[in-house]
Amino acid sequence: MAENKKILSENERKILEAAKKISAEKKSWKTENNFRLVPMLKIFLFGTILLTLSLIGLITAIRPDVSVAEKRELAKFPEFSISALWDGSFFKATDIWYSDTYPLREVMITANQKFQSLFGKRSEQIIERDKTNVASAQPVPKKEKSSEKKEKPAEKKEPEEVLPDGTIKNTGEMRGNIYIVNNQGYELYGFLEDLNLEFVQTMNNIYSRFKGLANLYVMMVPTSAGVMLDKSVLDDIGVSDQAAAIDFDYERMDSGIHKVRVVDVLRKHNAEYVYFHTDHHWTALGAYYAYTAFCKEKGIKPHDIKDYESISFLGFLGSLYDSGNRSPELAANPDNVIAYYPKGTRKMTAVDGNGKATEMDIINDVSDYPSNGYYMTFVNGDMPFAYAHNPNIKDGSAVVVIKDSFGNAFIPWLVDHYEYTYWIDARYTGTTLSQMVRDYHVQDIIFEVGIYGASNPYMYHRYDKIGW
Repeated sequence: MAENKKILSENERKILEAAKKISAEKKSWKTENNFRLVPMLKIFLFGTILLTLSLIGLITAIRPDVSVAEKRELAKFPEFSISALWDGSFFKATDIWYSDTYPLREVMITANQKFQSLFGKRSEQIIERDKTNVASAQPVPKKEKSSEKKEKPAEKKEPEEVLPDGTIKNTGEMRGNIYIVNNQGYELYGFLEDLNLEFVQTMNNIYSRFKGLANLYVMMVPTSAGVMLDKSVLDDIGVSDQAAAIDFDYERMDSGIHKVRVVDVLRKHNAEYVYFHTDHHWTALGAYYAYTAFCKEKGIKPHDIKDYESISFLGFLGSLYDSGNRSPELAANPDNVIAYYPKGTRKMTAVDGNGKATEMDIINDVSDYPSNGYYMTFVNGDMPFAYAHNPNIKDGSAVVVIKDSFGNAFIPWLVDHYEYTYWIDARYTGTTLSQMVRDYHVQDIIFEVGIYGASNPYMYHRYDKIGW
């Protein structure tokens, strides 16, 4: 009996060892297979995502026509021709169209902007607003007093109209990258002398190239903070006085350059709706006052704003709303975008990078656009090259505006003063001023420059490239 138990015990031990071995082999098999399975799953998921995104890209019906984030029309599918096929331009244009109108591109741009904002970075999409660092802002040097006293002939001045003062003297708080006070957003500016001097030199170089060929106007545009906030508020925040910065640049430009001082007229009217509350741009009214300053410098009479028909778009929440972390204060104070139709013509022609011309409305009906895209009512947003022909004027007069996005609201006011009004966006165009003067007989050149463009190396290098 004892011997049988011993044999049974020995058999149990062998069975137990065999079971352990089988268990170990199973674990080893599972581990090895898991190591193989995980990479396979990753490859499968990556391939599925890639295939899905590729299929989305093939659905032409959902491709966008405009970019609200970039405030511009997107590339059009190129027209087929044997010559374009032969020289390769058709494939190049198709590649640009495919990437520019990819259905998820807008979502990706917006997501990237929000992701970068978490690290204090700003989008490069609106390049003219690539800020100088406010924290490194320098004091604007004061003008040196000349030892020579020049006697000026007495000028007969008409008494100026006394207007309400809209200057904001109470303090607010930062929300994201935006200063908010009285339920309105403001972008802050930091002056850097060396960058501004390079911008000044660029304008002087362009003037010397076209002296005697065309008149050069420079119109520096301040942000709303430079017009609306009191100097005591700016000093308390520790940012630069924009009027002083503009004076610094203008004083160092060649005397032959026409300097359009819009900051003065905007400050004079700062109790009016000259800047949006939730967007960094000026309103059409603000652009109108800039136009009157241009007319004064040019020596022509501006048209009365009361003579224009208008259209409005309610509920605009613009760039400052997004940059200000979607502040509830700004959400409670949405803007009304009012646009005024030119009297001479309401049509414009936009020319894309492939030379294709498309007729559009100067004042675009954006009723069906997302509310944050309402600023695109002005000349359909940012175009590389566009123009308007006023058939009521037949004197061959022509102007070209080298602009950033502030220029979009300014251009409609010019149309009634020239037979041809051309505009090129400094960020996107390959056109040069030599072409404009030679081929289009342009007499007036206007550089509309948002104040950040004067301290942005990318922008003044673009100005220099255009200015040949």
